[in-house]
Amino acid sequence: MSNSQHLTVETDKSETAIRPFTIETLPEGVGDPELIPLRIDILSFVGEYLLEFEQAAVAEGLTLAQARVLGFAAVPSSMREMAYRFGCDPSNLTAKVDRLVELGLVERRADPQDARVRRIAATAAGLNTAVNLCARRSWLTETLQSLDDAERATVQHAMALLLRIKRPFSD
Repeated sequence: MSNSQHLTVETDKSETAIRPFTIETLPEGVGDPELIPLRIDILSFVGEYLLEFEQAAVAEGLTLAQARVLGFAAVPSSMREMAYRFGCDPSNLTAKVDRLVELGLVERRADPQDARVRRIAATAAGLNTAVNLCARRSWLTETLQSLDDAERATVQHAMALLLRIKRPFSD
């Protein structure tokens, strides 16, 4: 079971933002209570990362999902390849891609290897928007830059450990 709590905090722009934090609660004797603080820290990190990503997307007139699709389209990909990286079925991306096409940020191109396949590729305007999205997401960059070399190596090692054994996406 999990409970969701919301914490209201003031941001550096004097705007109030809601940051959801998932607090895990398990029946006594289930799970490892020593892991709960670590899991909360990971969830907090992911929450901060996604919040900044969503704020950048909104500033560019996009949803978080559209911004992610645009980022994937920086390297032309088939819907199947993109859906795999997105963690969903290709049909779930159709409306997002259609909207990005309408906005002139991506286009569907024929695959040079297989005429049956269409590649989703960012346009020049899309690449410019992707660059703007990256520039607006400065929290992680500034945070990592504030670390010394040993601390960065520790973070990199910890991330490698966490990602070493990941489960592949399945429907």
